[in-house]
Amino acid sequence: MRSFRPRNRTTSLLALLSLSIVAAVGPPAATSRLAIRFEKDVRVLASDEMEGRGLGTRGLARAADWIERRLRELHLEPAFAGSYLQPFPVKTGVRKAEGNDLSGAAPDEWTPLASSSSGAFDGELAFVGYGIEAPPLSYQELSTVNLRGRVALILRYEPQEKDDTSRFDGRRPSRWSAIRYKVHRARELGAVAVVFVTGPLQEPEQDRLPVLANDGPESAAGIPVIQVKRAHASKWLGRAGIDLLEFQKAVDADLKPRSVASVGVRVSGRVALDATQAQTANVAAKLPGRGSLANDVVVIGAHYDHLGYGGNGSMKPNERAIHNGADDNASGTAAVLAAAERLKELVKDARNRRTVYFVLFSGEESGIAGSSFFVAHPPVPLDRVRAMVNLDMVGDLRDDQLIAFGAASAPEWNAALESSAKPLGLKLTSKGDGYGPSDQTSFYTAKIPVLHFFTGAHERYHTPGDDAGSVNFAGGARVAEMTARLGEQLALGKLSPTYAVASAAPAMQGDSRGYGAYLGTIPDYRAMEDAKGGVLLGDVRPGGPAARAGIRGGDRIVEMAGTKIENLYDMTFALQDHKPGETIDVVVVRDGSRVTLRATLGERRGSEPGAAPAHATPPASSEIKAGKPFGERFDGERHLQDVRQLTFGGENAEAYFSPDGTRLIYQSTPPGASCDQQFVMDLVTGETKRVSSGKGRTTCGYFRFPQGDRIVYASTEATAAECPPPPDRSKGYVWAVYDGYDLYEAMPDGSQARRLTQTPGYDAEATWCPKGGKLVFTSERDGDLDLYEMSESGAVKRLTSAPGYDGGAFYNPDCSEIVWRASRPTGAALAEFRDLLANGLVRPTALELFLAKADGSGVRQLTSNGAANFCPYFHPDGKRIIYSSNAGSPDGREFDLWLIAKTGGAAERVTAAPGFDGFPQFSPDGKWLVWGSNRANPKGHETNLFLARWMD
Repeated sequence: MRSFRPRNRTTSLLALLSLSIVAAVGPPAATSRLAIRFEKDVRVLASDEMEGRGLGTRGLARAADWIERRLRELHLEPAFAGSYLQPFPVKTGVRKAEGNDLSGAAPDEWTPLASSSSGAFDGELAFVGYGIEAPPLSYQELSTVNLRGRVALILRYEPQEKDDTSRFDGRRPSRWSAIRYKVHRARELGAVAVVFVTGPLQEPEQDRLPVLANDGPESAAGIPVIQVKRAHASKWLGRAGIDLLEFQKAVDADLKPRSVASVGVRVSGRVALDATQAQTANVAAKLPGRGSLANDVVVIGAHYDHLGYGGNGSMKPNERAIHNGADDNASGTAAVLAAAERLKELVKDARNRRTVYFVLFSGEESGIAGSSFFVAHPPVPLDRVRAMVNLDMVGDLRDDQLIAFGAASAPEWNAALESSAKPLGLKLTSKGDGYGPSDQTSFYTAKIPVLHFFTGAHERYHTPGDDAGSVNFAGGARVAEMTARLGEQLALGKLSPTYAVASAAPAMQGDSRGYGAYLGTIPDYRAMEDAKGGVLLGDVRPGGPAARAGIRGGDRIVEMAGTKIENLYDMTFALQDHKPGETIDVVVVRDGSRVTLRATLGERRGSEPGAAPAHATPPASSEIKAGKPFGERFDGERHLQDVRQLTFGGENAEAYFSPDGTRLIYQSTPPGASCDQQFVMDLVTGETKRVSSGKGRTTCGYFRFPQGDRIVYASTEATAAECPPPPDRSKGYVWAVYDGYDLYEAMPDGSQARRLTQTPGYDAEATWCPKGGKLVFTSERDGDLDLYEMSESGAVKRLTSAPGYDGGAFYNPDCSEIVWRASRPTGAALAEFRDLLANGLVRPTALELFLAKADGSGVRQLTSNGAANFCPYFHPDGKRIIYSSNAGSPDGREFDLWLIAKTGGAAERVTAAPGFDGFPQFSPDGKWLVWGSNRANPKGHETNLFLARWMD
């Protein structure tokens, strides 16, 4: 309904529009009055006078006073023993206590940072550059030095900040630059303290210290964390002959780490910090119940606080400006007030009705502090609360779409929601359990059925642009009416939801504290500031990895996979560093004792925690964080859009999608390594992990289909742990056919690896049938390089027998056909082929594409161009095949991707970049293409992986 969104229009026009929109809803006078009242309330709450309703601002207190007046105007009774206010404290920051000291530094030359733990430190000073440990970007500054017992000096931010071609984003900070993450990694590598400094490239003319500002409700970092002025850091670094400006320029030039284990200085000091708190209050009123239902309670609520002048919670943290929070969450507050007015009318004559509490929470932006306090100090026993309805961001209704999170928290919700939404013309999406990043979580943790109404995210979220003029007032009024109608059913006892333990994955990304790997825990938000350290759990998700491991609510997680957990940041980072399918030790404190449990991590995709369902929706382009956009375009590449470079440096190739399209397995020889190993990359997070053993050489990794629960690859590790020798190029351009290659199968994280083949000679190039049950591979077991089929049980069947190299086979989508590349030498060429093969070599200069039924019958040659054609792969429509070939290159050195119908005919050129383009594969849904290319540096001949949205 964007066309009806009023922007700075008159009240009379708004009333007219409201009548037209909700004519079918009910009494026109009531609905138009609701819309007018909703707009007025939003404009008051989102005015500059309220200072963004941030903690510690006078504006938040003004908002509370105004809300109290509105509740009085509605003739609702006070909720808290004669008062509308429920005061409580919230951590707003930290301040220096007595005893701060840094050896050799004046007080104005350094400052503790807000994330710091208090305590003394002493150690040799190590300079670790930007302190970035980013294996996916082939950039590691921490693990190259021994930090145990040392103080780590770290530059703020990251290299190549203004370089659009950087493997870092180059335009906005990457997650690797986060202060908390740098401290976490340094601490886990043994650093006793971290000292930050801002480099001259970031502040060329200034040498400032940051203000000691709030770092959120989470616990401290576990070690002292400070920042010094650049002038003081330069004195330390001068001992080792290091100039900060020249250091930064050198790193920007070649992006090579230059960490120094010791600069010849010993640093000692002490940090002493105290938490500061602000008093705020929940504001609440009640509509008393009557008759037999009077003791039952329904809660309808929303948070009224926001971000004030911005800061860490803002999407523009460096911009100090009033964040008015019109949608987040003046809209929810106004909707609760409007719903209260309507609900009073709807139930005024009822002889029996439940008591309804209308609660406006504070402190939501600080870890749902207000609702947590309300649940911990309820005005009535919680066992009397039958349901809670939360309204958070309901001012951006588009196309009549309203989301109701928490529908799985009670089986009765869906029918009631539909009956309330349909007369209002609202298109309802009901999903998810009761957990999420808003106030309903506090109630669901207390085993109360909940809902959270939400009209969707937008670009104004947590920015100064979330102003009243962008709110859909008529839409917000409809949500308020919907809330009142549902509230009527609850109040009259027509709807009595029963608490359900929901096992579905959460519906909102904001609830995900991990990035890919999923444990299934629910933090107790009331304990965020706990000085005990660790993460106290309010609950675990039934059926999730934590529950299966025996972790339960009330446990305090203090260690994960050997990583000390001091706070929720540490837990997030620990999950970032591991992948779904990995089994890790989780140490919890339970009843005062440490308990070690084993948890196999899952991922937040699909209908069941921990399961990666086959054929799940691949990530949208906005969700892909792996790599970075590749800006250079080449004429003629009409099929490729939104191109991203996924790897940076070394040799990277043969990338193949997981069945759900969210991960890639590929082979890589990183810079400095000797030969290929297998890696898995998460396209959503960019996280990459080696999944082969690191021994020998590997090739041709592939996910098992359709489950994606295993991988298969070839390795020479059974022959020797070292890399086998490179092929003898004195015989011209040849490929090595290592007879030590055997097939291996493992979990996606590389664990539980087992050998599948043990026959003499080459076994490699395995790919799975998309429907499952079998794979096709290349083997030398019968004296020639032929194709074979292997069933799940291990039974092997030969598919080809013509002399020559048959390899690189792939199934079509329904597994009824295979396509592959093969040489068909005759005469002297055949003699040369056999001579080379006897020496573990093949010459891949003449390879044509062939097509056959999956059992090897009905062989048909697809190309006849005399070129090197390889890696053919079916488009998911099963009618076309993409492949790589040098057919268009006069000297045979240029390889491009080509597309051909499986019936044959002329091929269409897909790529036009100079150099090599090869190893293409479509995502399972056909929307994406991944391939290897040296287009980023054709003269350097590095092959990297690229991803593009496929356009037909």
